[in-house]
Amino acid sequence: MKKIDFYFDFLSPFSYFAWKRHLELDASFTFKPVLMGKLFSHFDFKGPGEIKVKRNSELQKCFRYADLNNIKFSPPKSFPFNPMGIIRLATSSASKDSQRDLIELIFDNVWGQGKILEDPEVILELLSQNNMEEIYHRSFEREAKLELKANIKEAIEREIFGVPTFVLDGETYWGNDSVELINHALQGNDNWDRKLYDTLREK
Repeated sequence: MKKIDFYFDFLSPFSYFAWKRHLELDASFTFKPVLMGKLFSHFDFKGPGEIKVKRNSELQKCFRYADLNNIKFSPPKSFPFNPMGIIRLATSSASKDSQRDLIELIFDNVWGQGKILEDPEVILELLSQNNMEEIYHRSFEREAKLELKANIKEAIEREIFGVPTFVLDGETYWGNDSVELINHALQGNDNWDRKLYDTLREK
């Protein structure tokens, strides 16, 4: 079975959509939480939320995509918010064997129910309701912090500029619409014109 690295940020609705569809892919996954703001800063460009007309257009696109794919979508009314309190929860160091369940829980609460998960008390209450208090406490430990930093460093080295991004066989696929492209590649049908691409890409 092929292996895929999945880079995501809970602040990204497109990461949420990609998460909801990643199980369509016949592959094993390593989940890599990152702070997309760090990627934007490194590659020196603004996120869509910082450009009013783009923010509105992308939000409209999100509603259409959710409706088309039958995904519950109810974004937070105040956005963006500080994601640090939840992003370290998703590291394997903090979530351990509950990583997949933890990621599902956070995504569903933020983008499915419109909750702002910024206040530590609110976050702890949510985890306590789901018997995940230990994850909350481990997220403040050195291992979780170092893992998050390592994920961001690795993403930058791989020239990952945004989320969601999948990495399959050393190649990156950006965006939730990459699910179809990855599925195509997994089936051995990734036969596009690489030679022409190499003559056109900036080096």
